[in-house]
Amino acid sequence: MSRPATLPLLAVLLLPMLFLRPGAAAAEGLSLELNKLQEDGRGCLATFLIGNHFAQALDRFSLDLFVFNEQGVIADRLLIDLAPLRAGKTTVATFAINGGACNGVSRLLLHDVPACRADGGGKPDCLGGLKLGSRTKIELIK
Repeated sequence: MSRPATLPLLAVLLLPMLFLRPGAAAAEGLSLELNKLQEDGRGCLATFLIGNHFAQALDRFSLDLFVFNEQGVIADRLLIDLAPLRAGKTTVATFAINGGACNGVSRLLLHDVPACRADGGGKPDCLGGLKLGSRTKIELIK
């Protein structure tokens, strides 16, 4: 095979490898799952799973959430500090989301991530790369 013909063949063979790199940056980010609801004397307790899929720990991480009632009206606003989040780990956090019963809540809106800082001072895109989910009847949205 002549040298000029080898280069286009090599390029065609290597091109797919650009899209198959393990550990690509797209796998990084955060996940937030509303995992469980439980009523107690403080009202409706929500248990969240927060997955840090970044290569660094987050020494600052907080959420700004709005709670909506069954009529779709804002019932409460919560500012929650969840730091620190260890790199590559899932954290479990439980807190009250409503002074009343859980069945009075229809959805939670993640309005913002007002604080997000990696160890060493980096500022990852915590809101844009955040994947949301819920295993309850309450919808969790951005």
